[in-house]
Amino acid sequence: MRIAINAIGLLICCAGGAVAAFNDIGVGARPLGLGGAFVALADDGNAANYNAAGLGYINAAHLSMTTSQRFRGLINYNHIGGVLPLGSVGSFGASIGILGEDSEVYKEQTITVSYGKTFLQRFALGLNLKSFSTRFEESNESVSAHLKNNSQFFAHTSAADFSFDLGMMASPVTGLTVGLSAENLFPANVSISEIGEDHIPRNIRVGLAYRLATIAATTKQEALREVLKSGLGLFEVTLRDGDRQIHAGAELWLNKMIGVRAGYSLRSGVNRATGIALGSSVKLPVAALRLQLDYGFQIVTGVLVDNTTQRFSLNLTFE
Repeated sequence: MRIAINAIGLLICCAGGAVAAFNDIGVGARPLGLGGAFVALADDGNAANYNAAGLGYINAAHLSMTTSQRFRGLINYNHIGGVLPLGSVGSFGASIGILGEDSEVYKEQTITVSYGKTFLQRFALGLNLKSFSTRFEESNESVSAHLKNNSQFFAHTSAADFSFDLGMMASPVTGLTVGLSAENLFPANVSISEIGEDHIPRNIRVGLAYRLATIAATTKQEALREVLKSGLGLFEVTLRDGDRQIHAGAELWLNKMIGVRAGYSLRSGVNRATGIALGSSVKLPVAALRLQLDYGFQIVTGVLVDNTTQRFSLNLTFE
């Protein structure tokens, strides 16, 4: 049965190429809980994956680790990233993400080096340099058969290429941030075929983040005012390969240790789908560290009926 499943997967990959490769599945349990709306926030160890400009506003070193499961555990994605601020020089980041499937036949890997810097505290620019690679396990029976019988369509068991992202963030008024990220601007080719090219699609994100602290000042109830001080509302539009996605999310910290969030996403176009997400966080101070545990859950309906995603993240902030 497993060999049959592997063979079907290989046929899909050969026929579809990069349509299935390096999908924008996102990184981090916190962004998932916000429905994927993170381009105008980008303020933790996941920042560069959504908007490299966000690194410029980060003033403490971050280390973030995420593990994610999709399709009830058939697909796994693991990611580790770090941010190192260097004062007026700007902030640097690096990350690696690895996607694999249950039978261990196919693997995707993305390595990213990032840089972000603020200008006059109300404007920031960022850059990602990215390396993409894919690999099929040559010792697998299905892979070996395709190498022998489909020499043109399945000419190699691995492929690699490079691309880059540009990001921007601005705060035109107090409490409001605008974010823009243009990703995969160089047409990276990850084709394993000799008769065509499969480019990773460009991805454009634009969004707004609004901090509810300004509303909190007008609230008479003290308990509600304290909660709203840490509240966020986010909205984002993403354009990728002919599909348009809308993301919206909200985050509230009930106290200094516990945070909750909810999100919504809508994808239009050929792969129409709707997603509902929930998430939570717990902060634990440990000596000179601030440890944050994040959890995110999303269920998607539409073309991927009842597809669920779970993410667990560990974030360390070195204060």
